[in-house]
Amino acid sequence: MLAILDTLPDALFELDLDGRYLDYHSPRADLLAVPPETLLGKTVHEVMPAIPADACMAALQEANTLGFSTGRLIELRLPAGHRWFELSISRKSNGAGRSVSFIVLARNVTQRVASEHKLQRLTDLYAALSQCNQAILRCTSAAELFPIICADAVNYGGMKMAWIGTLNAATGLIVPVASSGEGTAYLQDILITPHANQPSGQGPVGTAFREARPVWFQDFLHDPRAQAWRARASEFGWASVAGLPLTCHGAMYGVLSVYSGTVNAFDDSAQALLLEIAQDISFALTRFADERERNRVQMALQDSEERYRRVFHTSPDSVNINRLSDGLYIDVNEGFERLSGWTADEVIGKTSQEINIWRCPADRHRLKRALNRDGHCYNMEVEFCRKDGTVATALMSAALVRFDNVDCILSMTRDMSDIRLAQERINQLAHFDQLTGLPNRSQLQERFEFVRQLAQRNGESLALMFLDLDHFKNVNDTLGHTIGDRLLVQVSQRLAGVLSAGDTLSRMGGDEFILLLPSATEESASQMALKVLSVMAEPFIIDDHELVSTLSIGIALYPHDGDDFETLSKNADIAMYRIKRSSHNNFCFFTPEMQSHSARRLQLSNALYFGLTRGEFLLHYQPQISLQDGHMVGVEALIRWQHPEFGAVAPSEFIPIAEDSGQILAIGEWVLRTAVTQMKAWLDAGMKPMVMSVNLSTVQFRHPDLLALVMQTLQMAGLPAQYLELELTEAMAMDNPTAAIALMNQLHEQGVRLSIDDFGTGYSSLSYLKKFKVSKLKIDQSFVRDIGDDKDDRAIVTAVINLASSLGMQTIAEGVETPGQLAFLRLQGCDEAQGYYFSKPLPVDQLEAFAKTMTAVP
Repeated sequence: MLAILDTLPDALFELDLDGRYLDYHSPRADLLAVPPETLLGKTVHEVMPAIPADACMAALQEANTLGFSTGRLIELRLPAGHRWFELSISRKSNGAGRSVSFIVLARNVTQRVASEHKLQRLTDLYAALSQCNQAILRCTSAAELFPIICADAVNYGGMKMAWIGTLNAATGLIVPVASSGEGTAYLQDILITPHANQPSGQGPVGTAFREARPVWFQDFLHDPRAQAWRARASEFGWASVAGLPLTCHGAMYGVLSVYSGTVNAFDDSAQALLLEIAQDISFALTRFADERERNRVQMALQDSEERYRRVFHTSPDSVNINRLSDGLYIDVNEGFERLSGWTADEVIGKTSQEINIWRCPADRHRLKRALNRDGHCYNMEVEFCRKDGTVATALMSAALVRFDNVDCILSMTRDMSDIRLAQERINQLAHFDQLTGLPNRSQLQERFEFVRQLAQRNGESLALMFLDLDHFKNVNDTLGHTIGDRLLVQVSQRLAGVLSAGDTLSRMGGDEFILLLPSATEESASQMALKVLSVMAEPFIIDDHELVSTLSIGIALYPHDGDDFETLSKNADIAMYRIKRSSHNNFCFFTPEMQSHSARRLQLSNALYFGLTRGEFLLHYQPQISLQDGHMVGVEALIRWQHPEFGAVAPSEFIPIAEDSGQILAIGEWVLRTAVTQMKAWLDAGMKPMVMSVNLSTVQFRHPDLLALVMQTLQMAGLPAQYLELELTEAMAMDNPTAAIALMNQLHEQGVRLSIDDFGTGYSSLSYLKKFKVSKLKIDQSFVRDIGDDKDDRAIVTAVINLASSLGMQTIAEGVETPGQLAFLRLQGCDEAQGYYFSKPLPVDQLEAFAKTMTAVP
């Protein structure tokens, strides 16, 4: 029975009628409101806040009356976040003379409640959109529309507050013109500027107005950009804020700002609905402006002929008057002349058919039908032929009017050619990379699907190649992004030059490209990969820079490695990273083994996040022996990971993952703190003084707070700095030798020892090495392993020992396993050694026993 209970994901409790915990069973202690060992004997009011506790007691009373209670929800704030639980309670009879108790099943329904809340938010936003559209149809001005929009966002859209702000030209501030909801008093003295260099311009409203784009603050209380408004937001319970730009005729008009009480309230669906509301409002503002303009023109015409003439001739749009009876032009303005290329003298007294201005006669017939039916038409899209033969796309509005008792047609036409070009540009941006002009991911997916269908129908294969520039970041970091962009353009041009008909080269972004090869086999894909690598061999010349850039290429084949774009691109990416990690400037095909390796890396990366909190890491210590007297003079702290599912995970496997994911900083800090604390404990226990050696990762060494971390750790443990030695590789030191020298000097001044690990396996500059405040060089075990048989290894070891001695440094050899190795090292004057010949890395208790029982190594 217990085994069955252990498989249940739900928490199970037994309570009495007073709500006191009698027993519990939960496979997950993190879902309990208090530690499990403190639960029994307490009441629900002692364990939970009042509201969920009252709900539990109400459910107990219901179960006592009916025998059961189901469906009641409670919300708890746990260390892992807010969680919702559904209670199912059954009354338990304990026999005659004994009080009844209740079995309570608490099911974690957080995901379900979150989905319901999300659905409700979308439902509210759809309702708000509907109400806003109705208001847009009814209203005739922004002053009438804006208060309704704000109220609808709150009353129907589920927002806590909404307001609309416009720019005050006199003060240069964005000021509220309409608002609704809780906390509108917050707007009374608010200061918001559209300028980015001021804190009050970095919020959602200022940014949306300045950049003419929607801005989403998904966690308003913790977003650093919202610092200026955080106190007020906390007071009113605002968790997410959005700023949505409102435009009129394409120009910024104002910002609609909405406030939600839920963190991450604006998912993709919510954003789409809010953007649609903003676009509808912008459409209404344009309509209001157009209506005001039309009313102004009509009023001017009605007021006087002179005023009409002024409006007629100064309108930026094309305006013309034609006699209704025969269609002759009576008058045209300068806008007509600019749009058509015809002068007033050339067209007055003629018809539109005589100057052949209609590109499509059907447009003229549509205009006539609308005037006959309604007496007017608005924003009819037409195409006109200019005098020079070019075509202009325009929006035309016309109405039947009377001038001097003559029935006429007044037409106003706006040139939309630039807008049409902008739309085409938008389509270009939607399907092609802006920098290189290559198809983007969206366009590539469309072409892939077409090619895949052909391959499926013809029983052929195709290849997807993932290409990534090697060390491209170095170009951006050293020469700047402008040079980097120009390099990408040249690379794309060079790659496009080797394509065959039907091949598609796409840029994914950054330095990543994808090459789609229809009807490709493994052999032809290999040939194309070799051709690509070959064409990249010639240097790129950019200004006075000669740049050599290589590619790492991963290849996946359809249908063997996947039958859809996402699977093939993912597998090609995995193959590319295999080359990236091993050699660069090469290619390889995807294999299932890569998938399992990638999956294991992902599993280990996820598991690393919990390793520290769950106490899965421990340190082993390998003794370091003086070759002069044979006694232990130090230990090296080596991390071990014992995972409950994966077992013992080798450091060589999880350390690179930790470095890639950024978790190495927390792990490295734990190692340093644990090792220093352990050394202090050994010294306090009377162990002979020695040095604790701790390895540093590249990420740790580059971190700006390393010095402060080391000194704070030593201070908290109470360990003198002379007992700590930090090991860094020569590659780390030589990556930025100037910065390395500065940091080493600071650590040295504080008394911390430094050593160079794996010396001889990388590249070192002797001019820098002599400047390093290093006390010890560590000879890599790859040289020690074969010193009995390999004369080159013996020569290297001897040279390192002599070099260290001449620079006043000590040497320590790692990986010593045989008496012969030990004898050679002693003969050459090596100072210290470590390895399995003396001892393997040991846990604390075994190291202590080793220290007590060891005798001098002969």
